[in-house]
Amino acid sequence: MKRNITTLLLLFCMMQCALCIAAQTANDASTMKFVKVAAPVSNQGAQGNRPSGEFYHATYTGAAWGDYNNDGFLDLYYSDRNTLISDNTVFSNLYRNNQNGTFNRVLRPDISSTAFSCPVWLDVNNDGNLDLFLSGVNNWGYRWNDTLTHLDQIVAHLYLGDGEGGFTEIPDCGIRPIYNGLTGGKGHNWVSAGDIDHDGYTDLIMTGFDDLSRPGTDHPELAIRVVNLYRNIQGERYELVPLPVEGDAPFIGMNDGSVTLVDLDADGWLDVFSTGYGYSHNSEGYIYWNRGDGTFTRGDVLPVWPLTNASCSVADLDNDGLPDLVMTGIYIDAERKCFYLCRNNGDRTFSVVNTDALEPIDGGQLAFGDTNQDGYTDILVGGHGQTHEHTTWLYLNQGNFTFDDWGAHYNDPFGKIGSFSRVTHGSHHLIDYDNDGYLDAWYNGWSNGGCNKGCLTELYQNVSSTKGIPTNESPQPPTGLNVMMTTGSGYVELSWSPGSDDFTPTAALRYNVYIKNLATDEISMLIPADPATGFVKVEALHAAISPTSYEITLPNGDYEWGVQCIDGGNRGSIFATGTFSIANSSIERIDPHAPHVQAGRQCLRYHIDGTATLCVYNTLGMLVSHRAVGGTGHLDVPSPGIYVVTVEQGGNTYTHKLAL
Repeated sequence: MKRNITTLLLLFCMMQCALCIAAQTANDASTMKFVKVAAPVSNQGAQGNRPSGEFYHATYTGAAWGDYNNDGFLDLYYSDRNTLISDNTVFSNLYRNNQNGTFNRVLRPDISSTAFSCPVWLDVNNDGNLDLFLSGVNNWGYRWNDTLTHLDQIVAHLYLGDGEGGFTEIPDCGIRPIYNGLTGGKGHNWVSAGDIDHDGYTDLIMTGFDDLSRPGTDHPELAIRVVNLYRNIQGERYELVPLPVEGDAPFIGMNDGSVTLVDLDADGWLDVFSTGYGYSHNSEGYIYWNRGDGTFTRGDVLPVWPLTNASCSVADLDNDGLPDLVMTGIYIDAERKCFYLCRNNGDRTFSVVNTDALEPIDGGQLAFGDTNQDGYTDILVGGHGQTHEHTTWLYLNQGNFTFDDWGAHYNDPFGKIGSFSRVTHGSHHLIDYDNDGYLDAWYNGWSNGGCNKGCLTELYQNVSSTKGIPTNESPQPPTGLNVMMTTGSGYVELSWSPGSDDFTPTAALRYNVYIKNLATDEISMLIPADPATGFVKVEALHAAISPTSYEITLPNGDYEWGVQCIDGGNRGSIFATGTFSIANSSIERIDPHAPHVQAGRQCLRYHIDGTATLCVYNTLGMLVSHRAVGGTGHLDVPSPGIYVVTVEQGGNTYTHKLAL
């Protein structure tokens, strides 16, 4: 019943999309104009031979845009070394948007300096304020060196924001520190956030090296590769989901790649798309389909060579409401650079699209959005080409998977010169930093010609209004809100009629949903946004959905809910809102203070408030370990395998099945 409703609504939207596409006119490179912002940071002094007013230069790291102080403007965080100042010191860079086209660098000693990182803005505890997750290494010179390695240099920090600029770290947040790679060609989107189980809390997934597990192996020189999924436990902590794949299996571990939580099949549940370097000693790529019960089914093999040493991501390039695969990088076995587009066929299959206009690259970092208000999603990417020097391109979507290029910094191969600097192996972003209705470009990374130290960080303002491109106004919100409930179960299906937009076709609109508990004021959202204005607080929008319905199971209470649509220029409508009440719900929330156990590599990790008795049994029912525990620690097991773990505390017994 639920899936049938979603399918019918999807088909309706796809029909509307076909009508909208027929009326669209693509804008080519002649309609684009970006101008470098000469001094975007008002309180920033000179850096070496670079003038004052520039962002701290950085390379080989990710960045995240988000409104951490609730003023309706996107702020910026990234962390890495600045070779113009020091070859080894790692700087933590938080830039507050001054709302006048400039930024101030804010000193936050409570946020750790972390290199090779992938920062993510999210709302962990549903208080409406952005929190910051930061993982990587705290020493730029970190390298694995057998037992001499300083494993404490691998870090994972979770900071709760107060909405006014302050942050407090959650100790022992339950997330195991990993890193993705220690050179610039690795993907910098290796952490992704979204609610995978529809419990109203934002979960996390990460891919990379688990060096903390290497000493426990017979071959510590081999990287321990993981794709770790962490479930958010009531906004208090995270818990590793050890066997999330159907048949009690883990995700296939990889490093030097990317991972994204995204609804690929338009059923309203977030799936997993992961790529990287695997145990096959080759590039690998996988899709896992969300089964709607907290587990996943591994999909068919991708129709292209899987890639590593760059970022692979998703974007709806043909406006049918289905995210397509965008893959850049190297197929290791053939040492071949590639740039793939794979059309989403809507039946959990993908078709390769001819991409001769897109130069094969490695080190490519991707960003998406409609930069010229023609209704099509464009691609900003920096990379190192197959036969040409590295540079930054803006590929303007012309429809039907054809592209016009803008921004090449050299005459060959395109025969035209744009204004972007030649930057790769860093982080590229399309954001409207000045709220003028045009997507601007920001990037950092390894430069060629722009910096004598090889690093560069620049902001380009989109001034295409001077070429006649109109402003992107906010979409019109959805209408026809409806609530369907199953008595006594706590099950709720929220549905609505599509919104509309001046440029983005109806079927290409994405939706963001919030649910607010009126008794506690706790508010859960698919994507952080301001419920009063509709301002979308983050740049990362993969957790948005395309169906016009959303299902969730809730405990008893009175609720307010809202839904907004987000257009191709990443701008949100105001929220259409409604209310509902639930009585006699059968749902039981997880107690965040209950004993916490999770699987390590051939060990059990635990966090216990107070003391408890912990018992470990093998699959034959034999007792392997029995001891009193408390606080945070770990317990070794004799050999890898499946174990049943019980924790007895306060007259209650908690049972877990773990692969150790």
